[in-house]
Amino acid sequence: MMSIAAGKMKPPPYSQAKPQQSCQGFTLIEILIVLVIIGITFGFALIAFGDFGDSRRILFSAEQLVSTLRLAQQQAVLGTSTLGLRIDNNGYQVFQLSSHAQWKPLSDKGVFKMTYFPTDTRITLKTNKAVPTGTPAIIISASGSMTPFTLNFGSRKENSLAMLIGKSNGELQLNVVGTK
Repeated sequence: MMSIAAGKMKPPPYSQAKPQQSCQGFTLIEILIVLVIIGITFGFALIAFGDFGDSRRILFSAEQLVSTLRLAQQQAVLGTSTLGLRIDNNGYQVFQLSSHAQWKPLSDKGVFKMTYFPTDTRITLKTNKAVPTGTPAIIISASGSMTPFTLNFGSRKENSLAMLIGKSNGELQLNVVGTK
């Protein structure tokens, strides 16, 4: 309580002026403890979610290819046209069979444009028959059926990260083989 006498305020008798300790920041020990906690948390996150490195990017590309193939199937059915997919270690693109029996890119923009794989991607495509030069390896008919194939995705470090299986009825199945 403060007492008022003759217009002046006096501090209560129980409070005594003590020199205040100055808080200038954190001690070295506190900073080191925080760094250790952050390091442990980061370590567990890395173990739980992976390295987000080459293998993750290649798996993402495989999933992206599956989506592109499904869209190409729908486009072939809706457009009543024959489409094809050219694919190699660099990337893939969807082509359309023209009325002159020539394969032309379906689009240079959007989903069906040339899509590139991450560097160091290694793919192995297996189909039932040999693919003539200039012809896409995977053909998608207007009914939605396609060339049966098996496509293995890998990298320089790991030969097999994922396997995409395409069946003649148009069904696609992506199997993740191994991840770090």
